[in-house]
This record gives sequence, structure tokens and C-alpha cells, in this order.
Amino acid sequence: MTKKLKIKAKFLPIILPSTIFFILFFTKFTVWDNPNNRWLIEDIYYKPDANYKATVAPKISLNQNITTKTATLNDASKLNQVFSNDFVQIENKKNIFDAIEKAKTQKKSISISGARHSMGGQNLGQSMHLDMLKYDKVIEFANENVTVESGITWKQLQEFLGPKNKAIAVMQDSNIFTVGGSMGSNVHGKDIRFGQLISTVNWFKMINSSGQEILITSDNNLFGLVIGGFGGFGIITEVNLKVVPNTNYKYTITHQPADTLVSRWAEYKKLGAEQIEGHFSVSKDALLEDLQIYYFEPVDTKSKDDVSGENSIWLRKLVYRLSRESDLGKRFRWWMQKNVSPLVDPGFSSRNGSMAAPFRVLEIDDANTTDILQEYFVPTNKVDKFVQDYRQMLIKHNMNLINCGLRKVQSDTN
Repeated sequence: MTKKLKIKAKFLPIILPSTIFFILFFTKFTVWDNPNNRWLIEDIYYKPDANYKATVAPKISLNQNITTKTATLNDASKLNQVFSNDFVQIENKKNIFDAIEKAKTQKKSISISGARHSMGGQNLGQSMHLDMLKYDKVIEFANENVTVESGITWKQLQEFLGPKNKAIAVMQDSNIFTVGGSMGSNVHGKDIRFGQLISTVNWFKMINSSGQEILITSDNNLFGLVIGGFGGFGIITEVNLKVVPNTNYKYTITHQPADTLVSRWAEYKKLGAEQIEGHFSVSKDALLEDLQIYYFEPVDTKSKDDVSGENSIWLRKLVYRLSRESDLGKRFRWWMQKNVSPLVDPGFSSRNGSMAAPFRVLEIDDANTTDILQEYFVPTNKVDKFVQDYRQMLIKHNMNLINCGLRKVQSDTN
């Protein structure tokens, strides 16, 4: 017995280094050298700095000519690449006036973008393009409203409002987008008491194609055209928004059959929930039949005001990637949502924190694949029928549905 152990021990100095070398070799060529897999290593330790502005849109490729910058641009869909022959980074209002004057002189059209998440190519043009991400200051704050430059992200605004115990009334629960871009899309949030973003805009200023800055209030016909107009009417410069208290919430996750959707939604509303969101199972065995609802109820418990959106990114990204690739991955993801999410997600949250969902999970560096977001507005009394028909369509066309979320939005005639 002693002799056998000695013989095996002699091979250890050879086997151990060889195994380590093989692991390192395999890791380098299958993970590190593949941009789409590198996150497996990078995201273990990577933490964005305070000035980081997230986007899953492809990076802008810039070139400097003698007098102008040119750029290759794309939006988050990665399906609308264009080459802009005049790329302008806006940092102040004068830059906007100068750009419009130049465009008029040279007879150029203008396109505008922020985080470039409005899919469809509406915000990308081949002529002059204005990048608004550095036009991002808070101009003025009052107790019930705040005035900001249009390129500011919701995260920047949350960081400003949090110490004042204030929060945004309506925004997406991903805070990476710009206020101007969100206005162009007329986004909605998950607070069941509000409609879309337009319901919380007091007024805004816009520079039109003549180079004139005009003030637009809700009694102006342009109000309902510019908000939701994808930048087609002019360049929004300043926005005055309603703000609300930064309420402390108790965060609850529930699971139930999808056919209880409408009744459960009303039940949680009666409990006093202010924010509610649902998610359907997307695996083949329970496609749109199992439902997860999470809701936020006001409480007195003081919560940490975390708007970083960096909660368990590595684990979330791993689960998300697996669900993109197979039905087994989708089942695993649903199991994680049922059993692990209640442990990972905080039980309490501030209002600002509740609208700062982790977003880097959606980063995909593979140029050969992309995710597309579609959104449907359905009357409440027709939701059950819509879900049934939608399920049959997905099955018929063998669609790879990665996520299916649900919110309730108040009607808005603007």
C-alpha cells in the first residue's frame, strides 16, 4: 500500500502543472479570446465607475477629420448601422445652436440620440448626428419639480434627488436612459397610479429647425407631438418634471397561474401596492401559463437608496444567457426566479432603488445575434384572450421568447 502511494506521488509534479496549464489554455482560447464569453472572467471583479453610462447599443466608432468628426452608429437592436458624416457631441446649449446653424448652411439633416435604445433606426441619420449624453446637468430644483438638460440619465437624476428624499414619478425601471430619449418614446413605468411619462412633464423647451428655442406647455399642440415624436420635431433642451417623495417600500414576490392575473393585480392594488410588475414563464412546458408578480407597498422601514443597478450581475447574466440558448435554460431561469430571487433581491427598497433594475445582464457582444423588444398595449378586459392568442402564435412560429413582462398603465389622451 505504501509503495503504491509513493508511485502515485511521483506523478503529481507532472499531472498538476499539466492540468493547470490545460485549464489556463482552455480558458484563454474559449473564454478570454471570445468577446462574447469574456464577461465570465471580467464581470467577477468589474465594477463601473460613478460616471459610467450603460447601454447595450454597440460602441460608437469615431474618426476625426480636419474639421468634423465622423462616426459609425447603431441602436440597441444592432440592425440599423449608419455612417454619420458629421458627428457632434453636445455639452451645452451653444453647441446645439451652432450645430443647427451649420446644418442649415450645409443643408444637412439632423438626427439625435442618447443611450440609443429606441429600436427601429428613428434616431440614426447619415448626415449630422447629435450625441446628447454629455448634455446632462440639473438646472433647477424646487420641492415638487426639477428642471434638467435633456441628455441627463435617470440614474444621474436619481442620484441628485435621493439625498433630498425625492424620486421620479414616471420612468422605466432601468435607469440608464436619457430624459430626452424617454420623452421621445413617451415611456411608462410600473407605478399603477400614473400614465405614461407625458403625465409628469410640466413643460419643456425645444430648439426647432429655424434655430429658435421655444417653451412648450401642455396647452400647446406640440406638447403631445414632441413627446412620443422620436426627435422628429426639434431638439429638446430643458425639461421640467414632477417629482414625488422617495417612498420606502416592502418588496414582495408571488407566483400563481396566469389566469389569475387580473384578479391578483386588483388584489395587490387594494393592499396598497404602488408599483406592480408581472413576468410570465417562457419555457415550453409552461409558456405564458405560470406568472410571477412582484409588488411594492409603502412602509416606514428606512431603505438603502441603491440606484447602481449592479445587483448580482454575474449570476443574472449567466442565467439570462442560458435562457437565450435553450428551453432547459429557460426552465432553470424560472426555477431561479422562484427560488433564488427572493433570497438575492432585497426585501425592502426605496422608490428610486425600485426603479434601478440591473441592466448589464443584457449585454451581448456577439455581432451575429441580437434581442428585439416588442411592446403591446392591451385593454385590461382583453388581456386573457390576448395571452391565449399570443401563446398560440409563439408556438406556431417557434419564436425564441426570452422574457415577457407585464405592467398596467393608466390611459392617456395626449
